[in-house]
Amino acid sequence: MNNLNLRIMKKKSRNFPFIVFIAGVILLSALSLGGCKKDKSNDSPDPDNYVTITQKTMYWEVNIDYSSGSRYNIGKEYGTMVLSLVPDYEEGADAFLAYSVYALHQADPGITYEVLIERALEIFKNIQPLYKDEIEGFASDLSGGTINVLGDGKLSRDEYIILNFTPDVCTAVGCSATAVFGSRSATGQTIVGRNTDWASGPPTKSANNNTNYTNTNALIYLKNGEKQMLMFATLGSIGTSVGINSNGIFVANLYSDIGGPYSAVGKKSVMLDIRDALETFSTVDEVGAFLGDPSRIYAYHNNMFIADKNTTKVLENDFERNRALRVFDSELNPGITWGISDAIACVNAFVLKGNFDNFTEQVWNTNRWASFETMLIQEGNTVDIDRIRTIMSYHKSGSGGMDPGDIYNLGTVQSMAYSFSENRLDLWLGTFNDAPQYETISIPFLENK
Repeated sequence: MNNLNLRIMKKKSRNFPFIVFIAGVILLSALSLGGCKKDKSNDSPDPDNYVTITQKTMYWEVNIDYSSGSRYNIGKEYGTMVLSLVPDYEEGADAFLAYSVYALHQADPGITYEVLIERALEIFKNIQPLYKDEIEGFASDLSGGTINVLGDGKLSRDEYIILNFTPDVCTAVGCSATAVFGSRSATGQTIVGRNTDWASGPPTKSANNNTNYTNTNALIYLKNGEKQMLMFATLGSIGTSVGINSNGIFVANLYSDIGGPYSAVGKKSVMLDIRDALETFSTVDEVGAFLGDPSRIYAYHNNMFIADKNTTKVLENDFERNRALRVFDSELNPGITWGISDAIACVNAFVLKGNFDNFTEQVWNTNRWASFETMLIQEGNTVDIDRIRTIMSYHKSGSGGMDPGDIYNLGTVQSMAYSFSENRLDLWLGTFNDAPQYETISIPFLENK
């Protein structure tokens, strides 16, 4: 299930204080990572040899092999294993969903539990059949079955679909990313940084009491024949908003609100299209062409941050105007500048010339953009992974993560830096604190690439 920091599509609600308020309410009321246990040396039971799950300190490591077997059966095995290893999984997910619906409804009375189900089922019609089978297989073991009752401590099939389509049905607030490559990179190859500014779900603490649920952050490794990929998500996820494949293609999604009306009719799922792109394609431009295809319309406007070891580009998905790949020296809208060669940044806005300007009057976008510019050039002409990690963890001292220029902010729950040449991933997961501690990981299928 994807991460969540709920926000309503309203033209007048795109200012930083509102974003932080919603982020803070959900994070502080619905999330605590204290339930994480120590590493276990043994993997989970694996009767069909498709799925293994191992608990790590900060996250669960999931391995799923799709090289053979029925997608429905693999999804079912995945669900069975999650429910066995995390007995409070459904209760935690249901509490998370109940609080999320409450927060959404308070912000916009037109959004209800029933509305979210309608949206999710509308998008479900348009997803790839193999992914439908996986979802149905996982959902087949959920105790809620086909009965939708919010707050009953169970998950139904439809509720599980909502949680898998969270950014598609209720939109997400933030995120940011940057990269250096070529002559700007200390290694000569791309180094990317990415922050996810959503609340991680299901929660580890109930919104209404002190019940602690198990942390469900996950690194999900998928194998499909010779193709492999890593999704940064949560237990139960079928899709992802951040991932990298064995061709060394990195993709991350960022919300870009233009204040338009919401409709799920005929829309694709961002999370599952990113997975599809990573499972299918081998180059930055191929992924950009797929995610920017005119036939692929999503329920929210977005940027797709796409990198390989040589370059990084941003696909600006402004459906009504222009869907094009932005590079470091692209022409931008009047008043927007980027003067750094072999480097790029992305916030929650379009900046390409001719695209909707949701940048200029939004201080949370302009100030974070300025923070990226300033910090990328502070230490000379080359940047290493330590510097990228420092940038991604930047926040103004004493701000509590609420300054508009904070890249690492109150809503950040996932922060990473990845160096292609070193195959080094520095990863942090948690809730905001002044000194995030990153864990260094190598991605097995990218060794010696």
